Amino acid sequence: MKPKFLIYRALIVSVVIVAFAQISLLGCEKAHNNPIANKDILAENDSVQILCEVVDSAKDEFDVPIIALWIHNKSDGSEKKLLQTVRPDWHCWYMSDGDQWIDVPIDSITAISRAYIINDNPLQLIVEGVPDCRNEFSHFIDVDRHTAKYIPANSGLLGRTEEGYLIFRSYRYVSNPDIAGRYTFLQVFDEDGVMVDSLDLEHVILEKYNSPYAKK
Repeated sequence: MKPKFLIYRALIVSVVIVAFAQISLLGCEKAHNNPIANKDILAENDSVQILCEVVDSAKDEFDVPIIALWIHNKSDGSEKKLLQTVRPDWHCWYMSDGDQWIDVPIDSITAISRAYIINDNPLQLIVEGVPDCRNEFSHFIDVDRHTAKYIPANSGLLGRTEEGYLIFRSYRYVSNPDIAGRYTFLQVFDEDGVMVDSLDLEHVILEKYNSPYAKK
């Protein structure tokens, strides 16, 4: 294995480890208990809490609950409803990734189980959920503007780089039909939702498969 590749891989692993350490994963059903009736805390900072309310529970194992997201102001105790999810009328086997965030209606989000505060002023969030039992759907929310953008990554937020860029993870399927399974594709987005870099790990699987020492 080439020294340059070993150094590059070590740097990527370090970034991902730091990313996980910087993010607190709180699900709507496993969030901190909140004294406000029927709501749980998904995320918070010194000024606000992001609250999750289950409006309508999932009907079965293939369904998702309808979730209302609230902003609780810690200074005056006031609450404001930010959005409410809608049930999807479709099921997707695979959501492909992309290189730019896409504007969507804020009332079109289909699932929320986690939320992250990525900016305090203006207040901006990343919300995530799995509406199809398979793919993680991520959205960027600008609270003050009441706008949303779909983030084309199917496995969720990992964290930030040292430069402040957001790292998302996607899975792809190996292009060689003789090799079954997925591989990892990491996407690095700037504050405008444009992918500024990426890491494609398919070559690791292909090189291992094509190695003369590989068992086939």
